Amino acid sequence: MKAAVFAAALCACAGAATAQDIILSNLPGSSSGTGSNLGVGTDLVDRTKAVGLTMGSESLDFVSLTALISNQGFGAPAPPTTLSGGIFSSVGGNPGVQLAAFDAVNIPSEFAPAEVSLSIAGGFTLQSGVSYWFVLDGPPVSNDLLWNSLASNAEPVPSGDITYDGYRFSSNGGGSWGSSGIFNGVRIEAIPAPSSAALLGLGGLVAARRRR
Repeated sequence: MKAAVFAAALCACAGAATAQDIILSNLPGSSSGTGSNLGVGTDLVDRTKAVGLTMGSESLDFVSLTALISNQGFGAPAPPTTLSGGIFSSVGGNPGVQLAAFDAVNIPSEFAPAEVSLSIAGGFTLQSGVSYWFVLDGPPVSNDLLWNSLASNAEPVPSGDITYDGYRFSSNGGGSWGSSGIFNGVRIEAIPAPSSAALLGLGGLVAARRRR
């Protein structure tokens, strides 16, 4: 009977530990009215933008990345377009190999700055101590897609022992990267990986039994 109660309590604790957490964010915030073009802009330059972090002592399952996005034409209506991207490894402090792709999101014509969330259908675990780049991109055709910066130009704040690694910007489709001081609106959310959640629940139960 005690074993059954203990197991049930462990499951309850593990479930409670999987609450969704913000691990890096500078949102909410209002748009500055400008930002970083994504994909091939109206000037036919292929731009890509990324924000990076290094995980702390705990592995987490990625839930979503929310970005402040707009699609407004300047002088002419902006046609519908597509927001894409993914999670990349870090090589020399820049995005390296794509590890997982975001599910593409359709952005309608004349879309005013608003929060748009991207996720990964198959899921992805952010491993403890590993650096990642979260890359946003647009289509390979002329478009007005913009990852808006904040009016305050506030940099994202990480949670716990996670480290914020800055922004990177490419104007040749990800062929080469440079640092950027434009702080685009972003929020990244994750939950404890199943093994971590179970260990947290077990630790709490053992401590409670010792007190009793």
